[in-house]
Amino acid sequence: MKQVILGSIAAVFLILLLGCQPDTTQSDQLTGSEDSNGFVDLEPSEWVKYIKPVTEYMYYRTQAVVNNDINILWNKYPGLKGNMDLKQGINVEKMEVESLNQHFDLLDANYNLESNERIKVKTINDIQGIVLVHGSTTYLRNDFDLSGGEYLIELHIEQIDNRWKVIKTDEYTLPEYKDWLKEKENH
Repeated sequence: MKQVILGSIAAVFLILLLGCQPDTTQSDQLTGSEDSNGFVDLEPSEWVKYIKPVTEYMYYRTQAVVNNDINILWNKYPGLKGNMDLKQGINVEKMEVESLNQHFDLLDANYNLESNERIKVKTINDIQGIVLVHGSTTYLRNDFDLSGGEYLIELHIEQIDNRWKVIKTDEYTLPEYKDWLKEKENH
């Protein structure tokens, strides 16, 4: 009888231990809630892997603007140099560098990647995705006034050498932004 009880306790203990094992299967599928455009709110464990390439991109972008040198960004992200389309907002960082440096010198920059909402991701395939960033950037001018503001941008990313890297940017133009706001209000 003691052996049956000990065996039962051991079996229950073994079942409990097996049930507490971490899930070792890797899933590239995002698990958050999806919006009407296919972007997903990220779980904290997923957020960590996407915020790093976004932060890196914004660092080089603001450095290019502050230093009035688009090559700072293009040397890190050569794919952004071509296929610029101002009307569509595709790869338009050069325009920001030029416009913000026309009438004054910039001293510094601050950006907040999630000042308006948390980043969201749309998966294209195992090695490509799009990160939606709704943040803000503020530039300190040499007269100590501020320039900059809100932005809504899609960063197209690709895994290169096991790292996510920005390969294309798509900033929402004013009409696109207004449409996005209307759609968001309707949902």
